[in-house]
Order: sequence, then C-alpha cells, then structure tokens
Amino acid sequence: MIEDVEKLIQETKPAAKVAKSEGERYAMDWNDYHDHDTLNEFIEALADANDFASIIPIGQSYEGREMKVLAITKAGPGAPNVFLEAGIHAREWISPAVATYIVRQMVEDNENPDYLDKINWYFLPSANPDGYSYTFTDDRLWRKTRSDTGSAAGCKGVDPNRNWGFHFAETGVSFDKCSEVYCGPEAFSEVEMKNIRDFVLTLDPVPVLGWCFHSYSQLWLWPYGYDYGAYPENYKEIQQLAIDASDALYEVHGTVFDPINSADLYPAAGASDDWYKSIGMRFVFTTELRDTGRYGFVLPKDQIIPSGEEMWAGFKTVVDKVLEDVK
Repeated sequence: MIEDVEKLIQETKPAAKVAKSEGERYAMDWNDYHDHDTLNEFIEALADANDFASIIPIGQSYEGREMKVLAITKAGPGAPNVFLEAGIHAREWISPAVATYIVRQMVEDNENPDYLDKINWYFLPSANPDGYSYTFTDDRLWRKTRSDTGSAAGCKGVDPNRNWGFHFAETGVSFDKCSEVYCGPEAFSEVEMKNIRDFVLTLDPVPVLGWCFHSYSQLWLWPYGYDYGAYPENYKEIQQLAIDASDALYEVHGTVFDPINSADLYPAAGASDDWYKSIGMRFVFTTELRDTGRYGFVLPKDQIIPSGEEMWAGFKTVVDKVLEDVK
C-alpha cells in the first residue's frame, strides 16, 4: 500500500520536456516518462531513419490529438503481421515506456534479423492520447478517455478497455458515467477505439499476434476475459506460451509474472484483447507490467529500463514461437 500517493506522484513527475540534442534523432529516453508528442516523435524518428518503416496516421482523438502507428514492413506483403498496443489506460505510464523500449530494441539493437526480415510490425504507442495527456497536466491517476458523456455530474470519459464490440457490457462494467469502468453507451462509442478497430481490420493477413501493454500486477494474461471458462479453441498453445514467456522474463531480474487467463483476474467484457482474438488473431496477450502494488501506477522511473529488459526476454520467447511457423 502506498503511504503517500501525492508525494510519490511528485517524485515521479517527468522532468521538463527537453528538445532533442544536436545529432540525436529523438528526445525519447528510458530514464524518464514522456508525453504523447514525444512518443509520436520517437516513432517518426524511427520511420525517418529506416526505409522499411513508415508512419500511418489512423485518425484523431476526441480532443484532436494525432494517433499514429509505426509500420515496420521489411518482411513485405504476405508475411505475418503483429499488432502492438500501448497506453489504452491513461495512468499506466510504464506501458508506453516499456513498449517503446521493446520497439527500439527490435529496430536498433536486435541480434536476430529474422524479427524484421520475416514479420511485419504495427505499433501504436498511445491508444488513449487525451487521457494520457490529462495525467500529465491534471490528474495523474486518470484512467479513461476524455469524451463528453452528457453526465449531469460533469463526469467525463469512458473506460476504453470496456468499449470494444465483443461481448460488450456483459461483465465487469458499469453504466454509471462517473465510474472508472463505465463502458460507454455502446460498443466503439469512443473515437479512439473506432480508429484502432478500423486500422486493425485493414491488416492482411489478420495479425498472428496481438499484444496489449498494461500495468500493474505482473501478470501474463491470455483470453478470453469476458467470462470464467471462456477459452479460445487454441487456448492450450496460448497458455503454454504465456508460461514460457513468464519463465524467460523471470531469468532477467527475478521478477515473477503469473501467466493466467484474463477472467481469473476478474471477468471484464469489452476489452481490446478479447476483440483481437475474436477477429482471428492466433496469439493474444495482455501483459500487466510492474509492480504488484507497492507503487502501483506511480512506478518510479528507475524501474523503466529493468522492466523493459525483462519484458524483452519474454517478448523474444513469443516472437521466436511465431517465427517457428514462418516458412
């Protein structure tokens, strides 16, 4: 339990935004947390530096922020696709931090050329730009989007990870507009979720892997999450891969991740990972990153790199499995 949340929030506040220094392609680093614009600048810099990468604008948020996907398509048409999503819950700052760490590792420091030569990657670093920006300026522990809900009490936003159109609103949601798990008036009521859905549906072939970065709890979750005992047909191979990846992650810093079915955490319908699985993705995971509650959402910035290092090990285990089936 955190003794003094406000003190911790102040201690983990990002340093004043710095411009990239001479000779550097981006201001992003992993010694601190960074805002939405810096995340976008980072993926744009990777695209500028690599002729096999590009930026795909997928639309704007409710408040008009640009949502951009980094496409790494060296493998070319017909190769397996992978979709990586981070930051859907605004306050989970470690999520885009670790996801960008992994993407940088893969593009700039990866010892296995097959990762880029045989798989196409699509990475969205900021799935809830308005909520994320609000956590930097107003309320560090904000979770939802920032849309106008018409609430008489003035409550804003929808839980974007309860807003997806697969078993929408069946479990683990609220219809109270002031609730943190308010699912919205209908599936895909939130423009950000529509933007992601519409983009993912353009990917051909359907991605073999969908990955959602969250925090906290140190869990490696596999679908489905909408009800107890609701398992996909290939759940045994997904479950085994979650176990293997958690084992690999543990070897780095001794951090224990529990590989469990999403509903065993708590049933919650309308999540993006369930929807990804429902459209035919073979492997889908939600990784709940550090920690287990000591700092919770307000994870100290000195844990970003260790968290990235261990997740890279688990990530490689999953990608190596995907590569096994690439002819």
